[in-house]
Amino acid sequence: MQKETSLTSSEKQSSTWTQNKVGAFWIKNKGDGKSYLSGKITVKGEEIPFLIFKNDFQEGNSPHFNAYSISNMEARQSEGEC
Repeated sequence: MQKETSLTSSEKQSSTWTQNKVGAFWIKNKGDGKSYLSGKITVKGEEIPFLIFKNDFQEGNSPHFNAYSISNMEARQSEGEC
């Protein structure tokens, strides 16, 4: 006789979040004390490295943050510099 198992609501939620995850970012600090996010987003199986910076020149309806895709070489350099 097989035992029936059911997922708890937290396991269902975790599973949904895991299925929808497309990337992750880490907080990094620049030499001047300002912080930014460094991470990768996966699109169609390809990992694309990104940097996200706070928009210090925000006015009106401009974005609070700006995201920049970077090449793998630039990603390695920024990891070593910061």
